Amino acid sequence: MPRSRLRWKYTEEDMAEAILDVTENGFSPPQAAQRRGVPRSTLIDRLNGRGAVKEQVHPYRRLSKSQEDRLALWILRQESLGYAPSHSQIRACVMGLLRQQGEHPDLGRNWVTKFINRRADLKTKI
Repeated sequence: MPRSRLRWKYTEEDMAEAILDVTENGFSPPQAAQRRGVPRSTLIDRLNGRGAVKEQVHPYRRLSKSQEDRLALWILRQESLGYAPSHSQIRACVMGLLRQQGEHPDLGRNWVTKFINRRADLKTKI
């Protein structure tokens, strides 16, 4: 019978508190991890600059999950105000964001369509 794997139950707030314990309060990473109930290895990874898995960009995606969420929220807000953005306006917005991040701003021909298809909240709106 396969062993069940122990999963940590912690929030990003717990991780942020553990990082503050190490950087500002003088705790060692193992002490801070135990104190806040977060995995020691994950805390060390975060201290070394690695981001949260949920915030990492998929290799073929241009925006992170949180950036896509904010873009979808902006589209829905514009739509609720009666100014639903066109595909070209969405494309221009994303290209500007990529330029600000110092990335190559070109998007694929179908990027906007695929973005809308990925988002259930936008499929019926645009």
